[in-house]
Amino acid sequence: MARAALLPVALLLCLALAGGANAARKSTAGFYELKNKKGDFSIKVTNWGAALVSAIVPDGKGGPKGFGKVIWTVKEHVSHGDSPYITFYYHSLDGEQGFPGALDVYVKYQLSRPYDLSIRMNVTARNKATPVNLANHAYWNLAGHGSGDVLKHELQMFASHYTPVDGSMIPTGEVAPVAGTMYDFGRRIPVGTKMKVVPGGGAGYDMNYAVDGQQNAMRPVARVLEPKSGRAFELWANQPGVQFYTASWLINEKGKAGKVYGQYGALCLETQAYPDAVNHPNFPSSIVRPGQVYKHDMVFRFSYQATYDA
Repeated sequence: MARAALLPVALLLCLALAGGANAARKSTAGFYELKNKKGDFSIKVTNWGAALVSAIVPDGKGGPKGFGKVIWTVKEHVSHGDSPYITFYYHSLDGEQGFPGALDVYVKYQLSRPYDLSIRMNVTARNKATPVNLANHAYWNLAGHGSGDVLKHELQMFASHYTPVDGSMIPTGEVAPVAGTMYDFGRRIPVGTKMKVVPGGGAGYDMNYAVDGQQNAMRPVARVLEPKSGRAFELWANQPGVQFYTASWLINEKGKAGKVYGQYGALCLETQAYPDAVNHPNFPSSIVRPGQVYKHDMVFRFSYQATYDA
């Protein structure tokens, strides 16, 4: 576990149904389900990395649509009702993975209003200043399980700048405008519109965007629409950046029911601090000092037959 990504790669189920939900015991991994009153909106999460495993949201047809090497402790779990939720806890020891300071980390998944999934991450630094940059690395394919690539998904980003990288994918320290570049999603366009597709991996998007608006305030980050099904979500968060990734290195990963996930088979929108912020004084700081609480909130607002204005 690295402090720069306390929630690493989520299981690639991309709005698919997950397997059985087994109750977790102490020091074992298990699945937990949150379901709304109507029964048409549910998510499954696991205490293995406190990760999102799957989500089911209504699509107008009644069908489904659609991390972490440590075991997290389940602190609270309310599986039904108006706002079902589950809270995971992990204590990171001083010096773990080479990072200074002990941390108390909480991650809460909650369903609400009526098809919102909120993820709240709180971290308290106990004894030393340390960098903290949590991210949820869930992969999304709104066309559903085993349905091919996401190049026709339509994306709008509320980010007029991005942080360019060098040949090693390390930020240069510049914050550059997206206008006139392949990174410009100021209006809603298909993901593959400006992308050079190269078989075998390496092409596509893997870039941090500087989200517009007031830092630390909840604000819109991105909108995603799958035009054939009409399934969509809007992402809100309080972080300065968001990593947009098109699964360029996802090559023939075996999924459930015999499905194989290929290149560009999903997209990720990972709200975060700017990568490598500790080495760039002009970037928003990612240092959490003793007694301070790091708060990272995000909300996925699902809908169908969306009529977003591009």
